[in-house]
Amino acid sequence: PVCTPARASIMTGLYPHQHGMTSNTGNLGCSVNELPDSPNLLSRKLESAGYRLGYTGKWHLGTEIRPWKKYEPALPKHFGFEGQNFDGHGDGGHGYEVYKKYLADNGWELKFKKNHCEIRRTMRYAVWDNPVESTVEHYLADHTISMLKKFQDSGSPFFLWHNFWGPHAPYFPTQEFYDIYADIEIPEWPNYKFDSTYGPCSVKRHPHQNSLNWTDWAEAIRHYYAFMNMTDYEIGRILDYLDCSGLAENTWVFFSADHGETLGSHGGLTDKGWHHFEEIQRIPLIIRPPKSLQDKFPPAGTVLKDWASLLDFYPTFLDVAGLRAENLPGTSLLPVLSGEKSIEDRDIFVEFFGVNNLAGTMLTCRHENFKYGWNCSQKDELYDLENDPCEIRNLIDDPEYAKIAKDMLERIDVFMAETCAPMRGMFRQTRLGEYKT
Repeated sequence: PVCTPARASIMTGLYPHQHGMTSNTGNLGCSVNELPDSPNLLSRKLESAGYRLGYTGKWHLGTEIRPWKKYEPALPKHFGFEGQNFDGHGDGGHGYEVYKKYLADNGWELKFKKNHCEIRRTMRYAVWDNPVESTVEHYLADHTISMLKKFQDSGSPFFLWHNFWGPHAPYFPTQEFYDIYADIEIPEWPNYKFDSTYGPCSVKRHPHQNSLNWTDWAEAIRHYYAFMNMTDYEIGRILDYLDCSGLAENTWVFFSADHGETLGSHGGLTDKGWHHFEEIQRIPLIIRPPKSLQDKFPPAGTVLKDWASLLDFYPTFLDVAGLRAENLPGTSLLPVLSGEKSIEDRDIFVEFFGVNNLAGTMLTCRHENFKYGWNCSQKDELYDLENDPCEIRNLIDDPEYAKIAKDMLERIDVFMAETCAPMRGMFRQTRLGEYKT
């Protein structure tokens, strides 16, 4: 649940410990700071099959600024993509010169109606004092629509990866979208009173949580919801173009995210990483098949119970293109969508290797309704999500769950063995103990 590792897993189809981009680029703990080029990358596979590749927005897989001289620079243009080449995080896109020029050319400037630099802020947020056309989100949607037009005119099959920065912080909705939520009461998260002063999650506890209250968080969440709504409006513009242009007849649409957000949950946590909770690990996945194929798939609005992973995108996209992906941990979702295959009973694994802290290495195993969290340097966690969906009660020391804990540890051990995880030796030495065979 961190930007760079998640994106690298989409490009490679591999777990972070396999592709090496184990933290955000430039952070301590990131084994590979620039995505290496390879014929096996998703973009290269699609390129070899005759696809034109387009890229919009956030990249976070490398930069042309090279403090690590042994690495080749890695931007979308270096991997076959046409389009934008933003090299870092860029403060939600607001820091890039091309966007600043876009504002200047249209007579706008970086301007806010609310102070977004409070000393004791919960998160960084403000109301954007310009029309929606001036936002980064609108700027990116315009770019994607222009690329769709270009690809359509060329007649070539295409793969276009559109990346918003939001709703990642900072949250800068325009007034019209903030007004939707301005007077709505935001109910307190069920796990808001969770004790976040211990365990690995304490790293992400808001430094002023003791002096904050739910009213402070609710205002940040209003901005977040408004920002999400504004982003959804821009997604609608892209989908409208696909419909009006006729491209929707033969275009798959996949909507997801690289990680979730905490927003004060579990005792005032911020950002992502450093814990095993659903807030950051359970992300959206919406798939819209081409209109010409919709009779082969469930009707719109159908919710499948199968568990999916970002690792499934690589084999799924290759499957759409008529290519095969072999010996990869993920699986194509097309047979799942069509009803030919079910993967409800699969285990899901989530890796986190810290951000500037190697002792933060963590691994989550989700099996049925149970979630086991291995914490390299601290006590492990076990949650029963059927009876405790908000993950408030850690059952790791509960003798009634000892057998389940043992089973989960063995599942993790098998996963590490099958994927050649370098942390397996440490895991076996410190966790298996009497379970070790």
